Amino acid sequence: MSHRVSGSSPVVGRFARQPHPLPETLAEAEQLAASIERAVSRETCGGVRNLRVEVSGSGIRLTGRCTSFYTKQKAQHAAMELSGTGELTNGIEVIS
Repeated sequence: MSHRVSGSSPVVGRFARQPHPLPETLAEAEQLAASIERAVSRETCGGVRNLRVEVSGSGIRLTGRCTSFYTKQKAQHAAMELSGTGELTNGIEVIS
């Protein structure tokens, strides 16, 4: 797993049960990316291979590979829990 943070702009997510404060620093954005990686790994039981979480001023992007659409959906929901109020892009590939 790895994460990448682009720029120092605040990060926003589109889906959340409760609003979370937006990261204001690079360190906070990196912390958010690491938290999302842990949540996705936990909720999918490690089912997403080569997981990457990219955090930028335009939103959050998940990438990696998994073997079912269910796992992809579980990954998205885990990330949505933590992402805040802006864009979340699920670029995880489903492969057989």
